[in-house]
Amino acid sequence: MSGNASILSRLPFDEKLIYIDGEWTMSQASQTCRVENPDTAETIATVPECNAQDLDHAVKAAYTAFHDGPWVNEYSGAQRRDALLALATAIEESRQDIEELESLNTGKPISDVRVELDDTIDLFRFFAGYADKVEGRHIAAQTNRNLEGYTVKVPVGVVGFINAFNYPICLLAWKVAPALAAGCTVVFKPGPQTPLTTQYFAHLLHKTGKFPRGVFNVVLGGVGVGQALVDHDLVDKIGFTGSVATGKQVIRSTASTRNVRCTSVELGGKSPGVVMPDADLDKTAKLVVSGCMANAGMNCNALTRLWVHRSIYDEFMPRIKAAAEALVLRTPQDGATEMGPLIDKRQYDRVLEYIRIGREEDKAALLTGGQPALGRGYWIQPTVFFNVSPTARIATEEIFGPVLSVLEPFDSLDEVIEIERKNEFGLAAGIFTRRHQDIAKFTRKLRSGTIWVNNYNALYSYLPFGGFRNSGFGRELGYESFDGYLVPKSIIDDISY
Repeated sequence: MSGNASILSRLPFDEKLIYIDGEWTMSQASQTCRVENPDTAETIATVPECNAQDLDHAVKAAYTAFHDGPWVNEYSGAQRRDALLALATAIEESRQDIEELESLNTGKPISDVRVELDDTIDLFRFFAGYADKVEGRHIAAQTNRNLEGYTVKVPVGVVGFINAFNYPICLLAWKVAPALAAGCTVVFKPGPQTPLTTQYFAHLLHKTGKFPRGVFNVVLGGVGVGQALVDHDLVDKIGFTGSVATGKQVIRSTASTRNVRCTSVELGGKSPGVVMPDADLDKTAKLVVSGCMANAGMNCNALTRLWVHRSIYDEFMPRIKAAAEALVLRTPQDGATEMGPLIDKRQYDRVLEYIRIGREEDKAALLTGGQPALGRGYWIQPTVFFNVSPTARIATEEIFGPVLSVLEPFDSLDEVIEIERKNEFGLAAGIFTRRHQDIAKFTRKLRSGTIWVNNYNALYSYLPFGGFRNSGFGRELGYESFDGYLVPKSIIDDISY
């Protein structure tokens, strides 16, 4: 508790305020949200529950900054690049505080948070490199020699972001870095459970002195303020990460408002992994367990549907069991901890209910786990079911917790591919084999946005990430993400005039 008290007592901002139009201000709302430590379920902070007036203030600030401010109208790409580089340095200089705060607010193992901060800093530096490289095309006269055509790319405008709770600071970087690099202005809503590092980020952005007022704004709260952001007529694009149900509502809303706006949604997943007969079983068991249990299973791309070839099935099960039971569950701030708790009571209850469904309704065999852990907070043991029907609820519905379904044995890769074509999700997949023919077939035929071969969960700033079908559309990371915040204009010039 002393470490927790230490970071909370030295926050360089007042968590009871919100950051709008370049200053910290009181919310117009009277309601507040409790922020918990998932390790203990104790309240660690109280933040505003913003209302429609706060949201309108933030959007209008971003709108004015975009249309009348210097960020778009005076700053060169090189100046925006330098601003993002300065922000990356500010994050790096304050990383210890951010890491402690993120671990406290999310329950993540501190070792995981350190990797996420590495990624966050890298993302701002990576996208800074695109800020001065916005390029159009010159199209020579095609049908009329007197007409010259060319394109210019311009920022899409005001972007409203609705973030998920599972990677607060890292997903912020995924979204905000390319948007700012492209010249957009931003209204950002973090997950209601995990607002603290977003507020810390706003403090650092302000401290750099490189970002004009209104370029970045924060609103806090849940569904109400999120819906108000989606519905606001001055917002030009919505970027959303979250559940399929909420994502579909976001898409419907953006299509039914007075001004139709573009949308990028990164939704759920029920990602399959395939273990072929020639796989290294010891190494693969550890990769599979890590692929499922990382971040306590609260990953949209978590490996949760595992196919194991019949010829190695019985030999592989003890290895999966041992790998799951070897995971270290301790206080998140302990450097040896490998898996943390669920984010809150609602998610904790949801996961326990799915474990009950697996046992009682799906009649799946429990290999290990299935119980609360550590006797406090929102901890649940790493849980593995086996001999699970591919159509069982625990094998088809996103649980968002540390639960792995090892499906019934398979005999041919074609059989797996045919079944997975009917998977309503298409975010990620993995295959473990040395056979290049199987790798080529799997990666070519499967409709998944990211496919890992003999590894899992490796993501990089330069590779796009996104899905098919109910896993959403649009891409995060890579040039594709940056380009998503730009819109081409065509200019036609009559040179004979």
